[in-house]
Amino acid sequence: MKRKMLFAAVMLCLLLAVAGGHVSAEEELEVVDARGETITLEEPPERIVSYMASNTELLFHIGVGESVVGVDDYSNYPPEVDALPKVGDAFNPDYEKIIDLEPDLVVAASYNNVLIDTLEDYGLTVVATHSTSVEDAYRDMRMLGTICGVSETAEDLASRLEASIDKIEDEYGGIPGDERPTVLYITGTYEGINTVGAGTFIHELMGNAGLHNAAGGEDGWLTYSEEEVIASDPEVIITTHGLKNTLGEYIERDSWQVITAVKNDAIYYVDDDVMSRPGPRVIQAQETFVDIMEEEREETEGEDIPGFTAVGFIAALALLIYKRRR
Repeated sequence: MKRKMLFAAVMLCLLLAVAGGHVSAEEELEVVDARGETITLEEPPERIVSYMASNTELLFHIGVGESVVGVDDYSNYPPEVDALPKVGDAFNPDYEKIIDLEPDLVVAASYNNVLIDTLEDYGLTVVATHSTSVEDAYRDMRMLGTICGVSETAEDLASRLEASIDKIEDEYGGIPGDERPTVLYITGTYEGINTVGAGTFIHELMGNAGLHNAAGGEDGWLTYSEEEVIASDPEVIITTHGLKNTLGEYIERDSWQVITAVKNDAIYYVDDDVMSRPGPRVIQAQETFVDIMEEEREETEGEDIPGFTAVGFIAALALLIYKRRR
């Protein structure tokens, strides 16, 4: 019996050798990140530092939150991150604290070249994300799943998220342009009115929901003057709860009273974190836009009800009297 077991073990080794394999419990984890750099780890990271709140949400969403040992100052979801060490923000990182955390992997945004270069100079492994579009969010989720050794879980979650967004786009994305409410999405009031144009995931989500972006003729993150806001004459204004007081000062100005959204009080306040992070909660942002679209559709239909009701009621009453008299 022992000889048979020994023979089987020898044969297994020979087969592996012939196939060019090697006896290993784990295969290397390799991805091409948003910079086009190939990142390789011999095993799943046990200690991860996350920069950018959407990256933190992605890591917890794919089930590796227990490996996250530090996050940037803006990471506040899920609630478990509140107990984690904060390591500064992307432009004011605490490099000393990062090094002390001894991370196997740092997840950072691709646009922050100084941060990434400095971390790599310290000998740390960095993988870069770049979620500008909704497709980028799916890709980043899959990439982080692969480098963290949970590719199957990440693939399943990304596919589900993609299917949910696609379903909404199928239902609302085909609404003709002249039937879409024109929306100005205000992200801030720094040196003007900050908004979003084409090429952003917020613009994409608005389009999926059957809304027309008032700033969609331009690209990227924009700053409008007060005159440009008035000229765009949005039917709907969407902004965040945190801007309610600041934007309120603009809305009360006489010059803003000509804006359709202001005249009709079609101003919506939404959750800044949910709407601004291209991570797993992007479906909530998508559904928020759908809810606004539906509410505006009801309001528009409701505007026709008084006239219709009066005429319709008289016509129906006349028909009823006519029938009764016959």
